[in-house]
Amino acid sequence: MTRITRGGLAEEVVAHVRDQILRGELRPGQKIDQEQIAEDLDVSRSPIREGLVVLGKEGLLEITPRRGAFVAEISRADVVDHYELFGLIAGRVAAMAATTFTDEQRAELQHIHVLFTEASDDEAARLNHEFHQLINGAAPRRTRWLIRHLERSIPAGFFERTPGWKSEAVADHQTIVDAIVDQDADAARQAMELHLHEAGVAASNALEASGFWEESE
Repeated sequence: MTRITRGGLAEEVVAHVRDQILRGELRPGQKIDQEQIAEDLDVSRSPIREGLVVLGKEGLLEITPRRGAFVAEISRADVVDHYELFGLIAGRVAAMAATTFTDEQRAELQHIHVLFTEASDDEAARLNHEFHQLINGAAPRRTRWLIRHLERSIPAGFFERTPGWKSEAVADHQTIVDAIVDQDADAARQAMELHLHEAGVAASNALEASGFWEESE
């Protein structure tokens, strides 16, 4: 395995473990295997310890002196609540897009949506990202930073485990597109907030289907 040579090894650890937790690969109460992380990422113990401290501050891990780090008890409500918080920020940005987008940006958003509607599931995941990135570009710099942080802190890759996710996303995206094209800020905000709420429910369902809560209940 090639050793990671770029900076931010602790950030690599954070992203790796966070993704394992939020995809349901690590369960509540499970001890974090630091040797396995070192093997997976080819990093030393120092960035691993730094990364686990960050995840402890995020509330994803419980760190006990002399015992190690364990996956925290994360409830279904915690997952949905995080998405709804994300939705409040994303909804505000969608409202900004509705009032600031140029004709070219509105046309690009419509084009991405058409491609998304016709895409395979694998391609749809990329287009879904492009759709939201275009809208998020309407936000001020610090708001974009906050959105990126919230995006990194939500379950990734649950779409393929959620039957019907694309058809629901297509309908939600159409509502968002219509509001932005009509320059209706309130409708854009509400549509985006609802979209992220539904994504939170889907993420929670995907974690439940993976058996994430079986050992803790």
